[in-house]
This record gives sequence, structure tokens and C-alpha cells, in this order.
Amino acid sequence: MKRSPKHKLYSKDRTGHNPRHNQPPPFHQYCHSRQKRQPRCSHRSPPLLPISPIGSACHRHPDLLHRYMNYTPFSLCPSDLPLAESLLLRGCHPLPRRRCFSPSPSSSQLGPNDLKALSSSSNNFFIFTSELDLTIPQLLQIAKSSSSVLRLALDIGAGSGTFAAQLKPYNVTVLSTTMNLGFPFNEAAAFRGVVPLHVPLQQRLPIFDGVVDLVRCGHAVNRWIPVVQLEFLLYDVDRVLRGGGYLWLDHFFCKGVDLDKTYAPLIGKLGYKRVKWATASKTTDSSKNGDQVYLTALLQKPAALTPKS
Repeated sequence: MKRSPKHKLYSKDRTGHNPRHNQPPPFHQYCHSRQKRQPRCSHRSPPLLPISPIGSACHRHPDLLHRYMNYTPFSLCPSDLPLAESLLLRGCHPLPRRRCFSPSPSSSQLGPNDLKALSSSSNNFFIFTSELDLTIPQLLQIAKSSSSVLRLALDIGAGSGTFAAQLKPYNVTVLSTTMNLGFPFNEAAAFRGVVPLHVPLQQRLPIFDGVVDLVRCGHAVNRWIPVVQLEFLLYDVDRVLRGGGYLWLDHFFCKGVDLDKTYAPLIGKLGYKRVKWATASKTTDSSKNGDQVYLTALLQKPAALTPKS
């Protein structure tokens, strides 16, 4: 009886070479194929515990992965955040761990421009300029009127964490997903006492099922996300939202015709109650953006959902 071949992280390219063989030694040390025996605590405990997880999509970008893992162990890590985010945005998550010391400073080193950017956005959620806006006082009043409590929230595409920072005085804990992309958004959020989650939009939300009271989707969630991927994102949001929780699409933009034909039906599949649904042209000059519109929607998840038979 022939033994089945071991699963390979990389397949051979057209030249017959396996890209995995060209990776630096730290990569091979991390992705060692052995499994560690796990102590059996009960009859439900698995006998084997896989080690060294790495995103399955990482093998599609061996050159970037080689650069990321080509470091000197037990010394300072390279300053290669753009490289790490390039891998993350290509689906390489989780990134492999590295045995090196982070060059993190002992205190915040945000420059004057960074602080100016923070202060310029400090009042975004307390100013009402159009029907597209939803202020924090309005949001809290809506929740109160429906006897709903806001304790834990998730802000997707949070930027510098303004929403989370401004909800702190109201005893609402907000986890914020953000990517730097050339600007220190994660550092700025941490500077404000906000927990930044460095995860891309493609990644499954690292939160347990049904525990979040509110999910806000900021400007990062828009028509540039492929429709199928957006659908997966919305259903992942549904997974973490509790019954009676709220989904807030904040200034989602797309073409007007796509809103009616694609995005409104897609959002409608969730079966949420429309608490607020406001649309407006993205600009007064429609010729510049091809009739693009903004959508701000506050939707409430049903308290109980009966599975379809």
C-alpha cells in the first residue's frame, strides 16, 4: 500500500523548481512539519497540536515572503512594515512569526503632522451637516429608545481611531481594524488609547460569535471591494453581531445604478431592520465621479433568527 504524499506548501513552478526551497533558514525553522503532542486533559482534547501557522496564500508570493523572512534571528527586526502590509493585502495572513526584537520606541514618536491630522478629525462624530451624518448622541439615543445597550463595538477601517476615542467617555469599548498604508494610523490610534487591530479587510474578524453590539464600516468599505468579498464581509459582521445589534455603513460610496441593482439587494439579504437609510450624490459635479453616491445606513439585526428549512 502506497503512502500518500505529504502536503506541500508550494507547488513546482514551470521550471520544475519548488519556490519553498529558496526561502531563508528562518522560514524553514518556523514551518517545521513536525507536530507537538498535546497533553490530554479530557476525552475531547485533540491528540496532536499543529504548530507554526502560516497563511495558505503566502505561497503565491514567494519573493515577498523571502524578503520578509530574510532577517537575522535574535537581533533587531527589519523596519519593513510596508512589506508586511503588502503580504497581508495579498491574503498572506496570518504572517509567519519571527524571532527578532521589535524596534518599537519607548514612547510615542508621532510628529507634528500626525498630531495635526488627529486634531482635524476630532469632531467628526459630533457634527451634523447632512442626512448622511450620524452623530454619537444620535446613535446613543437610537439605542436607548430600543432598550439596547452599547458596550462593545467594532470599527472596520477605523483610520486613526477617532470613533473609538470619542466613544470612550460613554463606556463603550471599540476595537478598531486599521492598516497604515504609508501613514501611522495604528500608532495614532494607540496614542489615543485605542486598541488597533492590524488586520486587512479580507481576514476573518478575530472576534467570537454574537458578542458585539455595534459594527461600523468606515470609508475603507466601499465599491472597490469585489461584490463576493463584500458579501463574505457582511456575513462575517453578522456572525459577530449579537441579536438586536447594529450595523452602521458610514458613507459607503458606489455608482447610483449599482446601489439599486447590486448593493441594496446585497445588504437586504441580511434581513436587518432599516433604522436609517440616507443617500446623496458624492459630489455636486456628477461628471467627475460618474454619478457616484454616498449611502449611510444604520441597520438592526433581528433579536432572533430562525434558520430556513
